[in-house]
Amino acid sequence: MSLKQELLADLAAAGVPPLHRFGQNFMIDPAAIEALLEALGALEGRRVLEVGPGTGLLTRRLLARGAQVLAVEIDRGLHAWLDRSLDQTRCTLVLGDCLVSKSRLHPAIEAFAAQEWCLGANLPYDVSLPVILNAIALPLPPSRIAVTIQLEAALRLCSRPGQDAWGGSAAVLQAGGVPKLVRRLSPASFHPAPRVDSAILSWTPSRLLPPGFGAWVRRIFSSRRKVLPGALRDAGMVRSDAEAACSACGLDSMRRIEQLDAPELLALFAACSLTAPALPATLPLDPAND
Repeated sequence: MSLKQELLADLAAAGVPPLHRFGQNFMIDPAAIEALLEALGALEGRRVLEVGPGTGLLTRRLLARGAQVLAVEIDRGLHAWLDRSLDQTRCTLVLGDCLVSKSRLHPAIEAFAAQEWCLGANLPYDVSLPVILNAIALPLPPSRIAVTIQLEAALRLCSRPGQDAWGGSAAVLQAGGVPKLVRRLSPASFHPAPRVDSAILSWTPSRLLPPGFGAWVRRIFSSRRKVLPGALRDAGMVRSDAEAACSACGLDSMRRIEQLDAPELLALFAACSLTAPALPATLPLDPAND
């Protein structure tokens, strides 16, 4: 039986159709699932968060490799099916939205992330960036990420300064670790087939992000084409403090925000925190500034 046939049989047994409002495009390509599992690395005894398990095609494979899984499913029908059909010895099911808001994950995920964990999932497109960015901003970020997301988003997250795709999301992700486009996926890898190509994106951490950094980066990138003091003034700093911060970390004040790489942004954030310590904490997350 092919994975598509297995999926259709599971959906029929669950009595639910794929729902567009939940972004349900189920992965049915065995090679793609294998590539995602390989990108996660050895799984025996590891704790894995799966967002949107669907009918459990990936979940069962995670469990078969020895993982302990927290599976968060928003669809009541699929959650009920998983509750009936999954061996829950090493799997905890949660019914609910993975996001409390664009800037906070479900409390069950935050509790799960109190110990070493990784993120492995076929993410719905509309929650992929908030899930990833909130995950890496936690006090204990995932030790590895391997997820499917829209190809355009993966290319953006792997972009570099000077490229049109470079923005706040890429800067934050690369400040905390190393993203990699593992594999491109065609619409045929999913059912129902989406109208765009997808990709498996991996990420490995390199440093803890300072509190408030992600919100600060995404705010200043709303003025991405302005020179540094101008962009920092738009974010709420007075010009003298903005110029002092640039000088403190050795950045030419005539450079533009969009020209800075992740290490330079980290240095500028630290300098701004010393110059105007109350500023970074006042900046809300704005997911639109990628």
